[in-house]
Amino acid sequence: MNQRPDTNSTADYQDLTAFRLQTVNQLPVMGQEEVCPIIKLYFDYLEHSLTNHGEKADINLLRKMLSEISQLLRSSKSRLQEDGYLRLLDRLTAIYAKGLQVENNRAYTVTAAKFAHILKSVSHEFQDYDYHPSVSLLLHYMDKLFKAREASWLEVYEHLLSMPDSIHFMRQLKREHLNDINRWIEEGVDNLYTLLDEQRELIAIKDQAVNDLELRLLERQARLLETQNPAISGVIDFSLAQQQHEIRALDEQRNQLLLERCSKLGIVELLEANIREFSDQLTSIHRCTLLNLVWDNPHSLPDT
Repeated sequence: MNQRPDTNSTADYQDLTAFRLQTVNQLPVMGQEEVCPIIKLYFDYLEHSLTNHGEKADINLLRKMLSEISQLLRSSKSRLQEDGYLRLLDRLTAIYAKGLQVENNRAYTVTAAKFAHILKSVSHEFQDYDYHPSVSLLLHYMDKLFKAREASWLEVYEHLLSMPDSIHFMRQLKREHLNDINRWIEEGVDNLYTLLDEQRELIAIKDQAVNDLELRLLERQARLLETQNPAISGVIDFSLAQQQHEIRALDEQRNQLLLERCSKLGIVELLEANIREFSDQLTSIHRCTLLNLVWDNPHSLPDT
């Protein structure tokens, strides 16, 4: 963290392996000169994995490593000072800003909740920082997580909501945007995809039931034609009326299933409309914070 590596060359990273802490509680109390090199090793591996491996990155490992950093920062074992927090935030924000340039940036996206956790942890210790660029990045990833149906979008939101109101930008963001998201959450937006899947599954079940009924109808209708034509069947079926009754009953069942299917389709359309509306709102919030960032300070965007 003290000295950022040259990311234009991969030579420094060829033999890079993950550095892992033992249980944080077993660590001694460490000053900034000891903590910063440890965090740098973590960030070197994180940047190397996200930049060079992309979809092949070990997502679970990266999540665990980011969680370990967060645990270290929140523990009584770390003695970072303001300049240490500043370099940490700058480095982590710059790493995730690179994800904006990657077309398939799932590795950045699905680990973003751990980035948000670190940001929340640091924000309570170091408030004299411009969190606008970092939070704008997280809003971008939160939007992508929701669209990708990743439940961790809610973790990003909760971490942002937990950042202190004493940070002016966060107080403004909560008042103007995050409270709107909270209303959606209270109305069950986090269950929309689950409900959508359930309704689609019910539609599929009804489609199969309709197909089965139509096959049975065809069979009954074919038998009825044979019964009505003795030259073909060779016998006169004394249960003609019963067959006609069965056909009418099957037809009624099919029509009832089609009505129920139509009702389920209406629910699906409503759920899809709600998902689009909420997704559009997330996109709008991110764009709004990004525009405000550029407007307030065009040089404060992360170096991508």
